[in-house]
Amino acid sequence: MESNTPSEESLSERINKRDRERKNVIEKRKEEKQHLIVETEQASYFKDAFYSTCKTIRDLLDSAESVPASTLSEIFDKANKDIMMLKNYLFESKIFLKVYDIRKAQETLQILENDAAQLEAKLVPRKKFGFKNRRVIKKTADKPSDVTDGLKDLKIAESIATNGVGKQNNKQNYSKYGDNTCMLLEKVGEKIVLDAENVNKNDVLLSDLTRCTVRIYGTPNTLHMVSLVQCTVLIGPVTTSVFVDDCRDCDFAFACQQLRLHTSTNCTIYLHVTSRAIIEDCTKIRVAPYNWAYEDQMNHFKLAGLDPKINNWNSIDDFNWLSKEKSSPNWSVLEPELRVKSWD
Repeated sequence: MESNTPSEESLSERINKRDRERKNVIEKRKEEKQHLIVETEQASYFKDAFYSTCKTIRDLLDSAESVPASTLSEIFDKANKDIMMLKNYLFESKIFLKVYDIRKAQETLQILENDAAQLEAKLVPRKKFGFKNRRVIKKTADKPSDVTDGLKDLKIAESIATNGVGKQNNKQNYSKYGDNTCMLLEKVGEKIVLDAENVNKNDVLLSDLTRCTVRIYGTPNTLHMVSLVQCTVLIGPVTTSVFVDDCRDCDFAFACQQLRLHTSTNCTIYLHVTSRAIIEDCTKIRVAPYNWAYEDQMNHFKLAGLDPKINNWNSIDDFNWLSKEKSSPNWSVLEPELRVKSWD
């Protein structure tokens, strides 16, 4: 029997090799097709679950005006928690969602969050803000101490305003925050203190401040900081959310349930947050653990409903960074040796 010639062996090898390549291509296409099917199914499931929950929250908010006033706090608490849950769900689903779908979901959440906040401000009016135009006076030994004792070099918010106060061209901008919001507006180079008596369970707005130092003792319900430049803001536990927009070159220290940071740059945040913080359109953000301390602070944590032991200060979701393999370049952890050791 004749042996195979070299040319026949070479031909056989080429045929086998081509057959293996063909099978590999077929297998790869099957895997890609299966992967595409899985991603499509995941995206479809996400949309169904996400928008179904959005509708449930919307229905809950629509029912708020017809329910007893005693149940309103429970309704808004559930709505806010469900909105935060959807934010986390959206972030975890980014890996298989298209950019358009992510943006659309973000816009839907933002509208829902704004509507919930406006409706709560309308239906659950808080104590009217009435500040006392006085400097802090040292209390006698037989009376409870005030956390602002000894801060005589700072002044009590003489420039706090209720809704509509400020420059004429900014009235419309401020009006959206509600009649019961405590507002500190348009100040340059001032040192200001807000005490617990003034801020507890009230919404607080700091806007258009430049080179100011602000200390807030107590438990605001929500805190909005807009257009701050080169400011230092130290805040006690915030019951719900902190919203920061268009701030630059600032140092912040606060505790809260959730943080939303927009269009800000070169800011350092000493943070205590019980959920995952969210940033969007931000650059050069540095984070470190919340380290501002003052007398009676632990009681304020209890009043705000925040657990001092739960702090996700370095768990930041960047809505402008979709990759899970690489860290976002828009924020970083502040090195321990660079952190402020004392705020006094």
